[in-house]
Amino acid sequence: MMHNRSSGRLGLKVIHRHRVGSHEFRRVSELVFVRGRPKAILGWIDVGGLRTPIYLADLDPAKLKKAAAARDTYYYDDVTVDPRYEELGPPPEQRKTG
Repeated sequence: MMHNRSSGRLGLKVIHRHRVGSHEFRRVSELVFVRGRPKAILGWIDVGGLRTPIYLADLDPAKLKKAAAARDTYYYDDVTVDPRYEELGPPPEQRKTG
C-alpha cells in the first residue's frame, strides 16, 4: 500500500489550479500523454497491487507550458475539474428550462 503519493511518482508532473465542487486550489498531478494528448491524473486505485489511474483530466495543449527550472514539470494555465464532485445530469444544453 502506498501512503506517500509523491514518493511513487515517476516522470512528468503538472502544476495546475483545480476545482472540487466550489473550492479551487493549486495542485500537483502526474502528467501523461495519451495518443499525444496531455492529461492530468487526478486519482488512483490499487488493482492487484498495481497502481492504476482512475480519474483523468483532459488538458488543452495550448495552455500547457514547460517550467524553466525543472525539466520534468509543466504549468497549466487553466482550471481542471474533478469529475467525482460534479453534479450528475444532462449537459446544460439538454436541460429543460421553465
